[in-house]
Amino acid sequence: MRVRALRDDPRAFDSASDETQALIRPGTTTRLFLDLRPSVMLRTTPEPARVFRVNAPARDSLLGETPLSLLPALLDGNRFRIQARDHADSVLTGESLIALERSGGRAEVSLRRIAETLPPAPTKVPFHRKRWVQWGLVGVGAVLTGTAAILRREGDQWYDRYLESSDRRVLDTYFDRAVRYDHLSLASLGAGQVLFTGGLVLLVSGSGR
Repeated sequence: MRVRALRDDPRAFDSASDETQALIRPGTTTRLFLDLRPSVMLRTTPEPARVFRVNAPARDSLLGETPLSLLPALLDGNRFRIQARDHADSVLTGESLIALERSGGRAEVSLRRIAETLPPAPTKVPFHRKRWVQWGLVGVGAVLTGTAAILRREGDQWYDRYLESSDRRVLDTYFDRAVRYDHLSLASLGAGQVLFTGGLVLLVSGSGR
């Protein structure tokens, strides 16, 4: 049989505490106990927060997350731990939850936020501000500048051969090689000066920071 206890106001009916199942056999006496005390609605700030029943020395039992309705029988003699992310845990007794509900119509618990001082994120150094990049530009620029001098000397040698030769079959070859080395020398010199100067500017500006 299903036994219900009806209150004066049917809207206050709570199936968790005001209703129970009973097995009745012929010739026996069946006693039922209904705890008609109202349940406690537990709310927290912030929500949701996890509610544990403190079981010593066993592991705490998770009851659920707020908002959570707690049966009056569960409140008797028990302690409850309320846990929310980035907030300090709050431990309350069943009696204190009943007192909170009677004073404000429901048990409202405000959790204290934990002050977290996070280490500042490291500032990412731009690629062109890295010292090895700046010295690399200076080094490459110096090498290209030196290479330009070698190429220029090679071009001068081919041009001298062009002037000294009387063999018309090789004159065009000598001249073309002299022009090619001259162009390579100018390109190497220009690139080397740009890289060398840029590297020095970055080094000087970086040292002043």
